[in-house]
Amino acid sequence: MKNAKSILPVLFVLLGVSLSCSLIKSRVSETTSGKPTADFVSAGKGLDVKVQLDKKQSATGKVSPRGGTVSLTAADGSRFMLEVPPNALEAETEITMTAVKSIEGAPLGKNTPTAVQLEPSGLFFKEVVTLTIIPAKEIPIKEQIIFGYEGEGKDYHLAMIDPKSKDVKIRLTEFSGAGVGSGTDVAWAANLSLQASTTFTQLQHRAGIITAQERMRQLLGDESGADGWAKEMEALFEKFYEQVLPKEMAAAELDCRYAKRAIQSMLGAERQKQLLGYEVKNWDETYKKLEKLAKVGAECKKPAAFQIVGGLEDWQTSTKVCDILQPFTLTGGGFSNKFSGGMAGTYNYTGPFDAKGSGTYTISLPEGLDKPGTMTGTGDGSVTGGYSGSGTEHYTLTPLSPCG
Repeated sequence: MKNAKSILPVLFVLLGVSLSCSLIKSRVSETTSGKPTADFVSAGKGLDVKVQLDKKQSATGKVSPRGGTVSLTAADGSRFMLEVPPNALEAETEITMTAVKSIEGAPLGKNTPTAVQLEPSGLFFKEVVTLTIIPAKEIPIKEQIIFGYEGEGKDYHLAMIDPKSKDVKIRLTEFSGAGVGSGTDVAWAANLSLQASTTFTQLQHRAGIITAQERMRQLLGDESGADGWAKEMEALFEKFYEQVLPKEMAAAELDCRYAKRAIQSMLGAERQKQLLGYEVKNWDETYKKLEKLAKVGAECKKPAAFQIVGGLEDWQTSTKVCDILQPFTLTGGGFSNKFSGGMAGTYNYTGPFDAKGSGTYTISLPEGLDKPGTMTGTGDGSVTGGYSGSGTEHYTLTPLSPCG
């Protein structure tokens, strides 16, 4: 541990760790609000993708509460079999399997994934059902990405599988789509970083809610609920270590250009815990992870810069950004739009006629951190005169040579 004191100041200076002011509050009482406005319990959602079905390759079967199977053999010879155990359904249900022709925007190789859409969408099972997929062309195990998505392409994510099966067996409790494909390390790293960034934004939002409520109680002289508030803050930190940090570290191992952001997140979380008075546990393990990430980052090439072009109506920009994983600003037409940095996060803008607003954004780089991509942002704003509104901005990201 004698090197800990020397490495921390260096990392803080070099990386410019950013601490959220919404978390730097005294720990005193619990929240008494209703349901949170952000989902901070589940892991961050993945990409939204565009799914194209082959309606000519479809199979339908009725499954009763006693259980049953539905099978489909696609034109290329790929086979799909859905096994529904007894007591999974309350009534006889017609189930349809339709082959997926293509999926755009997912971190998969250029080959067509082997996947099916399962309907009725959203059908819930009381018992776990199993979807077995046998691709016509074998995909090496090390390259397999087994995925699922909701609806018509929402929330693309890694699927729950049977780890003991050589065949691809996906475990489901609810329908929409699932499949297997192959993908590059850099492409999947981008997806993991997106999921981590989305979850982190949710956790920050929840922390902001409960600290704002605590501030109000303190100003009103209400000192009750200290233990409850502290426990909820501690639960947020646990979610960070369970759902954010592991994905950021995995992304850094797949693509070294994510190492810097993983270090920032780890140091930021530890610092926040100290400020809130929580005991820092397992520092030796944390220090080893920091050393590993610092080494990975030191040996990594500079990230690609991007020319970001697009906007919404009067707000249009064409701005060069050196590193999208760090906070960046887009300008144009007198507007200044500040983004939190990362594959997903928050933004706020100001502009002519006292224009101001805020929202959230998501970046999609399906082929990797130095390949073309897109960004969407959704938020609310207002201008002089009491006019307000909301909308969605669309941007294209074109890779440029790394900044000097």
